[in-house]
Amino acid sequence: MTDRQLEMWGLLLKGLSKAEVGRTLGVTRQAVYDAELIMIEKVEQALMHTAESNMVETQYIDVSKGVLLGYSPATKNKVIITFSPRNGVQTWHYQQPECAQCTLVERCRSRLIQEANERGLSLTGEEKALVPSKLAHTIFSEIIPGLEP
Repeated sequence: MTDRQLEMWGLLLKGLSKAEVGRTLGVTRQAVYDAELIMIEKVEQALMHTAESNMVETQYIDVSKGVLLGYSPATKNKVIITFSPRNGVQTWHYQQPECAQCTLVERCRSRLIQEANERGLSLTGEEKALVPSKLAHTIFSEIIPGLEP
């Protein structure tokens, strides 16, 4: 996506209407609508390509939220694939409880907090301090229907 499309996608992801996005960016609502059709196709391709290349079976997808829930037969775990303007495509192994032993804990936590911010989700200080696996549960249960926190 272009920088302008990423900016527009971010505003839509936060829940702004097409008219609000248009006013914010100085374009018409119709321009936002037309751009959104292109962006949705690109996001869907990115999510599906990532799922396929990681051998993840798709169980749920909401392209407008940039999220895909899948299942990895190899690891027997849920996998969440997201697309956001700041982080691009990310793969989250939802049921991996051993985050505290990983050397990338702070990077994952930071990216998860960015994912929440980009989606307009508020996190408490206590939630922001959770290990990434628990933080992911908190965030994604708000985005994906039926997903337990």
